[in-house]
Amino acid sequence: MSRRRLPLLAALVAAALIAGGLMAAPTPAHAANSGGSVQMYRLYNRYSGEHFYTGSASEKDDVVRAGWNYEGIGWVAPAHSDTPVYRLYNRFAGDHHYTKSASEKDNLVRAGWNYEGVGWYSDDNQTVPLYRQYNPFARTGTHNYTTDRAEHNNLISLGWRDEQIGWHAIAGGKPYQPSGGSSSSGSTSGSGSTSGGSTSTQGKVDPVYVTKSGKSFHRSKCPSTTGHNTSAISRAEAVRRNLSPCKVCNP
Repeated sequence: MSRRRLPLLAALVAAALIAGGLMAAPTPAHAANSGGSVQMYRLYNRYSGEHFYTGSASEKDDVVRAGWNYEGIGWVAPAHSDTPVYRLYNRFAGDHHYTKSASEKDNLVRAGWNYEGVGWYSDDNQTVPLYRQYNPFARTGTHNYTTDRAEHNNLISLGWRDEQIGWHAIAGGKPYQPSGGSSSSGSTSGSGSTSGGSTSTQGKVDPVYVTKSGKSFHRSKCPSTTGHNTSAISRAEAVRRNLSPCKVCNP
């Protein structure tokens, strides 16, 4: 057989295997989109403290069935752009990370993170900034991403680190509206404000604060901890320690 026909034959065999389902073609992590935009779903794991974001309605439904809280539309992403946002997973910590930086992605992969593909795309027109925050006290759920400037500022005031703009959206978020008509997330709104200045998931705060021998966790200025030394931990860590939320400050 001519050597010039070997690459063609190999390509035909590969195409036949893919068509027959014997060899999976790589696909990005984001959902296929029929229009020019993708609604990015935002979910929250109250046990680990992690927020999760996906453009796939079926993945969102699977995660909700697994016990995560659905918080609505985090933002609206372009269906395509020249700026992909990469999705990675740390199987040891049980945590996802998202970045548009190829070098950051590569560094995390070298550190042992699993690369899960392109999660979505950033708006090259930079219409709506999406802010990134880092919680130095958390083991999981270490990052939060939001178009809501009030949510961003509130988390920074609670001890999260400001990591500036992670990427850009073409439109801001919209909280989940249950059948009763009120938002269950208490986070982002269509106007970009935060209801009552609360953080995400029904006004919950993170980090939370504990005393050395206490059985509860608190807000930073809870009256019941006045005169006591407190330390900041993540909500997920407080749950792991079997601590209960304070009935006075309702963190």
